[in-house]
Amino acid sequence: MKLPCKADKTLPKICAKDSRESIQNPYLDADKKLLYATNGHILTRIPVETSETDVSGYVTLDAIKYAAAIGKASNVPAEISVNGSLDIGNTSFERPQHTFPDAERIYQETVDKDPQTKISLNARLLYELAAALSDNGKADGITLHINGSNEAILVISNDNPESTGIIMPVRNTSV
Repeated sequence: MKLPCKADKTLPKICAKDSRESIQNPYLDADKKLLYATNGHILTRIPVETSETDVSGYVTLDAIKYAAAIGKASNVPAEISVNGSLDIGNTSFERPQHTFPDAERIYQETVDKDPQTKISLNARLLYELAAALSDNGKADGITLHINGSNEAILVISNDNPESTGIIMPVRNTSV
């Protein structure tokens, strides 16, 4: 499996950092060529390039970080042979043997619904606004008031409801 760009930086931010071992590492669905990661609140579903010998199962964050480091050092795309173990060159990592949530079912249930409103936002700007509105300077929780796909969106801090802001949607011709 070829690693997605910056996977060593992005996937650790998605996976659970608590005691739920089943979601502490990404999961490869080799048949569908998809890499899933979740922390129970957010879920990623990333297309990946696999080889014929790759099999479905966990891909540990340690193996991902190691493969990315080897790829950077040798100036080649990071790749992991994903079968009974996770092999990068002469180094192997064990694959956890847990049961990953049925991510594809969860994903399809969401995708199959007709959205009431579609909007495109600049995620960085939303994060910065949420942090600025919060009592503690962290973007921990916000409530969005959405009137329409092309209208300004009211943003209210969950920990400081008197702090409000506005974010404008961005144009997105692909939706």
